[in-house]
Amino acid sequence: MLRTEFSDYALIWWNNCQKERRRNEEAMVDTWHEMRSIMRKRYVPSSYNRDLQLKLQNLTPGNRSVEEYFKDMEVIMIRAKIEEDTKVTMAQFFSGLYSYIRDIVEL
Repeated sequence: MLRTEFSDYALIWWNNCQKERRRNEEAMVDTWHEMRSIMRKRYVPSSYNRDLQLKLQNLTPGNRSVEEYFKDMEVIMIRAKIEEDTKVTMAQFFSGLYSYIRDIVEL
């Protein structure tokens, strides 16, 4: 079984969070989902999703392979929690490809 623990600043921060919850008579955090939510509120900037959306809109293959480009697109969509119809995703994918590559892939 994998065991993960906080250390250094993260441990101090977490202990303080728990202490504050006890002081405020709030329920203790006992699930990964709850802890992840608290950590997101503390450490993920409010602009994170907007930045991911912009990154996705401006994504191009650059000098990467088509497969690497698709993987990067997929990672951004997962992180931004974007769930859309496959046709919409493919349209986004094709629109980012260079025209000479798009012609080859469409064949």
